[in-house]
Amino acid sequence: MISWPFERLAYLGIWLTFELGRLAVKIFSRRFLFSLFDGMADLGFHLFRSFRIRSINNLTLALGEQLDAGEIPAIVQRSLRNFFRDFVEMGFALEASREQIRSGIPLRGREHLEAALARGKGVIALSAHLGNFFLVGTRLAVEGFPVHVLVNQRHNGRFTQLMDRYRLLIWQRTIHARPRRQASQELLQVLRRNELAIVIADEYRSGSGIYVPFFGRTVLSRRGPATLALRSGAAIVPIYMVRDSSGKLTLVIEPEVALLRSGGTKSEVKENTLRITQWLERVVRSYPDQWNWMNIRWQESQPGPFVEKKQEAKGFLA
Repeated sequence: MISWPFERLAYLGIWLTFELGRLAVKIFSRRFLFSLFDGMADLGFHLFRSFRIRSINNLTLALGEQLDAGEIPAIVQRSLRNFFRDFVEMGFALEASREQIRSGIPLRGREHLEAALARGKGVIALSAHLGNFFLVGTRLAVEGFPVHVLVNQRHNGRFTQLMDRYRLLIWQRTIHARPRRQASQELLQVLRRNELAIVIADEYRSGSGIYVPFFGRTVLSRRGPATLALRSGAAIVPIYMVRDSSGKLTLVIEPEVALLRSGGTKSEVKENTLRITQWLERVVRSYPDQWNWMNIRWQESQPGPFVEKKQEAKGFLA
């Protein structure tokens, strides 16, 4: 458990960071702040040895056969720049009007989201730590879509409340992943109201889940999105925000993921989890320098393809 002094210090640090950021975007140009944060990211790339080594190793295992050795560190360095730029854009979003955000970030594929919502069972907006994932909900909200973001963060404490308040300032409502039972109930209520629940589905670490192939290797994937979709009847629609070569953001909404819904729930969860992972691999291959390569924990000793690791936690979010 985090001690009270540490939590208070974290609260003050995050609050000060956000408020200084809001002040900075009023004083400095976007170009200047991007240059400044690019420099900070480059410094961090050299200083954060564990991040650098692990990310390079993961990218090498995933795409090393398609890339030259010199390209791999450069892609990882650009991915860190991408992450640092996210915070500059969040600062501008906190000070922007809805119309400024709407005009500044084009949206592509709205028809896919509207088609899914037309069925009246809600939409699981499938996203990833790709591009500026922080602002996906904001861009959807300014279009008038009711948006709720599932976050893996402690449900109590001043720090959590602070982060929830800042999300509300950019028109995102928060659902906390813990306690799991409560989160499951809140997600189902959102979907029954035919609203959007944004779920980040690319945390391939240890714990419970389903073994699936990813870049020719094996990861342990969360079963939550597939289970939630089957239980609620909601569509899973991939939605992500990426940068072009000039740095301009675009929100991309793809057609919904085709899911198996024949009634064999356990086998369907496995197959649908595989389809979700296949979607992610395709998108990451398209934007390797905009994805967080720290997220992978390869499972080399898994017992066989599509095997489900026992889920001990209650609910369906694991």
